[in-house]
Amino acid sequence: MNIIEKLLSINPYSRPGRRLSVCKGIVFHYVGVPNQKAIDTWLFFEKTCPVDKHYSSSHYIIDLNGFIYHAVPDNEIAYHCGSDKPDPVSGRIYTDWARMKYGLYACDPVSSSPNFCTLGIEMCIDGKGNFTPDTLQSAVELAAQLLEYNRLSVDDIGTHNLIVGWKDCPLPWVKNQALFEDLKERVKEKLGVLL
Repeated sequence: MNIIEKLLSINPYSRPGRRLSVCKGIVFHYVGVPNQKAIDTWLFFEKTCPVDKHYSSSHYIIDLNGFIYHAVPDNEIAYHCGSDKPDPVSGRIYTDWARMKYGLYACDPVSSSPNFCTLGIEMCIDGKGNFTPDTLQSAVELAAQLLEYNRLSVDDIGTHNLIVGWKDCPLPWVKNQALFEDLKERVKEKLGVLL
């Protein structure tokens, strides 16, 4: 696993420098632009977000070749899964799954957010909108490492869609839930957990 330390500059829109309250989970996302490189996603967080006053970032960005950019320290908040739009199923800002999983961090969007208790991982997609084998392998290894370090289980892996409901992210897994389940099984194997 190749991790490149490339921390974002502290700014209000992509790296506020605020401490993560606790780590209750890992949240997967996808870069919605086919063949976009991780460095371009990093540049979006670093340059575009502050200029456009757009809140967006993640702790990690996994490139098409599997290289990982570490953009926000694990003990700080990244803006990857907050919301102000209601989930279409529950009618509340966060899904029932998120409220059960993150408790108070998903109950009051004015004072809190799952951003305060989760680590975000962005994954690049190829020209067909899929994750490459290298991207997925790095995702498995990184998730296993983060789960182990934070004393979490595979059940603590989520997606942006699981948290907000209205966002089709990561789209490959929203379209085919079996691919997400496969990733979790691979993480279990990496951790040596009995199935």
